Amino acid sequence: MLRQYARMTALLITLAALLIAFAGFCMFGLPYMLMGPRMFDQFVERREQQVMAAGLVAAAISLVLAPFVSPGLISDASQAQVFAETLTGFIGRG
Repeated sequence: MLRQYARMTALLITLAALLIAFAGFCMFGLPYMLMGPRMFDQFVERREQQVMAAGLVAAAISLVLAPFVSPGLISDASQAQVFAETLTGFIGRG
């Protein structure tokens, strides 16, 4: 059961990484291929591109952190407490 869960998690994380890379290519790669360096000159002025870039960066960061956070999300309360203490380094009850 655990091996199947690990395979599914690896598959989903790989798929998510590919989709994020494709979204980044569509957002930056295609306009650069069509317009050249002018595309990045106008990046400072275009607020919607900045928001999309921030969204892509946030998605990439959350994808990297997903394997570390997911055990705490799918655990019962006692295991989640141990997980939180392990992450924060604060071990103490009371």
